[in-house]
Amino acid sequence: MLGSVRAHPGQRLGAACGRRARLAIAVALACAAGVTASVALGATSKAVEIDDPKEDVTGVLDLQRAALNLAPEGRLRAVITVARRLDPRELLAGTGPPGSLCVKVWTDEDADPATTRADRLVCVTARSSDELRASVLSQTAPGLPVRVTSAPVSVTRTGRSVVVRISQSSLGRPRLIRFAFESTRPGCERVSCVDEAPDKGAVRRFRVR
Repeated sequence: MLGSVRAHPGQRLGAACGRRARLAIAVALACAAGVTASVALGATSKAVEIDDPKEDVTGVLDLQRAALNLAPEGRLRAVITVARRLDPRELLAGTGPPGSLCVKVWTDEDADPATTRADRLVCVTARSSDELRASVLSQTAPGLPVRVTSAPVSVTRTGRSVVVRISQSSLGRPRLIRFAFESTRPGCERVSCVDEAPDKGAVRRFRVR
């Protein structure tokens, strides 16, 4: 009959050391993963800037530059710059749609901008001949966009740039968005009256949080 074989004290010590070594490695990997995750979550979004060709459309609403960044208070900050000083009365239309400067936003991370329209619009129009207004609109249902809320809008000192501050709650607090800018000349619904940035239906990505 074979008797049980006892491990040598050195063998037991080696096994224990091996287990401790494996445990230390596992803890180290877990800590590293935790640090990596915290760094990723704490990373801030960088501003996205888009330049647009001059004179690709006629009129004051010829886009020159547009930018999107995350303001310190947590709101998205969109800056849209046009060819020359913007007068609110130039956005008014006697007939047809008013002139507008819009940010098109796709809040679904899986959305395909090439085949689906933006589910949010943030548009600047004229409240009167001397005042601008900005609204967040929803396009999740068929038909015309539905107003969600207003958004603060201001004009820079040069008069060529409008600044719109967009609350994350008005967009549904997405983690990641796709976006593009466009301007539309007042009283005109033709494609030639629309200026896009980026051009040709392209979009940009922005990590909100």
